[in-house]
Amino acid sequence: MTKSLIAFCACLVSKKVMMNIPWAKPYIGREEFENVKECFEAGWLTMGPKVKQLEARMSQLIQSKYPVALHSGTAALDLALKLLGVGPDDEVIIPGLSYIATGNSVLYQRATPVFADIDPESYTLDATDVAKKITKKTKAIIPIDYAGQASDFDALREVTKGMGIALLEDGAPGLGGEYKGRPLCGIGDIGITSFHMAKTFTSIEGGMLFTNDEQAAYQSRVFRSQGENPEVKYDHPIMGHNYRMTDLNAAIALGQFGRWEQVLSKRSLLAQRYSEGFKQVSALKTPVTKAYNKHGWFLYPVLVERFDRNQVVQSLKEAGIGTNVSWPKPIYEQKPFQPYFKEVNPVSKNFTDKVICLPLYFEMTEDEQNYVINTLCKILSK
Repeated sequence: MTKSLIAFCACLVSKKVMMNIPWAKPYIGREEFENVKECFEAGWLTMGPKVKQLEARMSQLIQSKYPVALHSGTAALDLALKLLGVGPDDEVIIPGLSYIATGNSVLYQRATPVFADIDPESYTLDATDVAKKITKKTKAIIPIDYAGQASDFDALREVTKGMGIALLEDGAPGLGGEYKGRPLCGIGDIGITSFHMAKTFTSIEGGMLFTNDEQAAYQSRVFRSQGENPEVKYDHPIMGHNYRMTDLNAAIALGQFGRWEQVLSKRSLLAQRYSEGFKQVSALKTPVTKAYNKHGWFLYPVLVERFDRNQVVQSLKEAGIGTNVSWPKPIYEQKPFQPYFKEVNPVSKNFTDKVICLPLYFEMTEDEQNYVINTLCKILSK
């Protein structure tokens, strides 16, 4: 333990200390308020100049030529699969461990989801298991940047070499991470991200699609606006959807850039402190960052060994500590996906039975984190 943690623990012994610590807390500051105020003063609240500014800034951040702002990460997944031509006769390989939106986007196309297992260290899609699941019907693979680090994209490209199978990067949790020096969300043939309120970088609600193909970007912009011809108002050459982001959401996101490096640095420091604080706790498995990755630390997931995860979560809650279980079951155990279930993904199943994501946010203080570490250690010691 660090000296500060030892001192804090001594304080806990001498006094009854109770804190209220959420598992996540977005940071919205003065810059975001001013940006939103500009929208009201300009009288333009729906998709407009702020959205264009956000797309330009994200193009630089992700090193992607054509970012397309949308109203959610789920919309981005749906649109990406449409751009890839996925349809009813196709199969799409996804991780057993992912948010439900990854699987739902496949069902939106009336395609068949095929579940592959995850790597036991990074908790990202395992290329070796993917290779076993590929068939002549496989149209795409969706690796998710779980917790903020990437799957091994080079390994995935190797097992799909010459097959015409697309890699759609689900970077909903990936912003801030890197794969071999390249920003996440821009590694796949198409990438997406989410700006949901809990994310490292937020617009409260929103998402984005990333492509380097000009025609795909054009099609995306037509589709997000009800399939309307950009040159002719109320002319709709295709059936689209209302997937537009508002300028209000874009204004909030633009305010996040000013402290982006500070946010990443702080979250990385918090992750290091957690790992150090739990170094001697055999009942916990802490995250491993692969050598080819820079972790974005959207989540800090620990696996609770030899204990009932739900009891640990409840004990933390009683101590005022919020947690998140991302996620409590593999996707194939969710009711809409049970018809597609063929075999258990053992690593994914073990993970979902044991995972707890600990509090991690920009404004988290050292005292708050020490309280989390000490409280969890005491719970496990009992």
